[in-house]
Amino acid sequence: MLPTMARRAFLHVGTAKSGTSYLQDLWWQHRDVLRERGLLLPGDTTRDHFHAAALVKGMDAIVERLDDGRRGTWDRLVAESRDWHGDVLISHEHFSDSSPAAAAGAVADLSAAADEVHLVLTVRDLARVLPSAWQQRVKQGARQPFAKFLTTVRRGAADQKFWRYQDVPAILERWAVDLDPAHVHVVVVPPAGAPRDDLWRRTGLVLGIDVGNLDTDAQRTNVSLGIVEAELLRRINTHIPRERRTVDLTRLTRGEFTRDLLAGSAPREPFVLPADHVGWVRERSQTVVATLRERSYDVVGDLDDLLPADPGPGRTPDQVSDEEVLTAATVVVARVADTWGVEPPGAQLLEAFLAVELLARVAPRQRGTRAQ
Repeated sequence: MLPTMARRAFLHVGTAKSGTSYLQDLWWQHRDVLRERGLLLPGDTTRDHFHAAALVKGMDAIVERLDDGRRGTWDRLVAESRDWHGDVLISHEHFSDSSPAAAAGAVADLSAAADEVHLVLTVRDLARVLPSAWQQRVKQGARQPFAKFLTTVRRGAADQKFWRYQDVPAILERWAVDLDPAHVHVVVVPPAGAPRDDLWRRTGLVLGIDVGNLDTDAQRTNVSLGIVEAELLRRINTHIPRERRTVDLTRLTRGEFTRDLLAGSAPREPFVLPADHVGWVRERSQTVVATLRERSYDVVGDLDDLLPADPGPGRTPDQVSDEEVLTAATVVVARVADTWGVEPPGAQLLEAFLAVELLARVAPRQRGTRAQ
């Protein structure tokens, strides 16, 4: 009996901060229904797709923590795809940062498992990506103020980390070189104010799946911080020695600490770009849109939505006062006392105290942690 192959293998490779967490949450939430409708998410959990991306791109800090079984995750996902008769979806934004050789190898592996390989890239306008990307880095331990981050990105070379995840034409050049342009799907994230499930419906069209009657309430949310909360976390990071910044600490910071203790500690305000950065962001966006118009990719949505809207009212995190940070820190410390049972310190020690508590909380986890 001849071995089966998948009909189509969809590889969703990013970009980061383009609704990927939202989409992945819904795909896995409805995994059984999607399977009944002909779309398989291979693996057991979304973490399998993260490990697959880490293995493909060579994320040493993650791969070194994997046991022997998990180091075969990518091969297992490919094998499961090969044994499926319908369509397959593998999704993680870390794929976008793969080298040309790694991308070519992954596409070749999937080509041996499916009749067609399709690339999916969700794309969001740069003016909204930049604040989200800075905030995500702060959750992972970054100390760089927002304005300095923007200046670094503006002057950054092609190999800078931000652009490896956000240079849309370059990502497509790495991943789509051996693919039929009709099998390369650029899904534009709707503009601010649009119904959130528009992105969900757009990706459903690409995948050929009716998702209109499925619940769109995410079970896992990627918590967004306001400018005061984000600036407080950045200052907390400055009190944590760089050698103590571990994978476990990052998981604690961006997970339990941000979600349960930090979020909501200050009034919410929208992020805005400083006036001296609006021009280059617009020019870069216009170049990306022009490049995509020249190519024969399947575009879902309006490319003009990748052009930044005119700046609205608001502040940047660099404009947050010490008093605002202190007020938010006081709220967080009170929550820490209620949740973790520790004695709050004096006001002048709040940032350092929170840093010490984070380190203290992660130490037992590190002693007993296995790779996840």
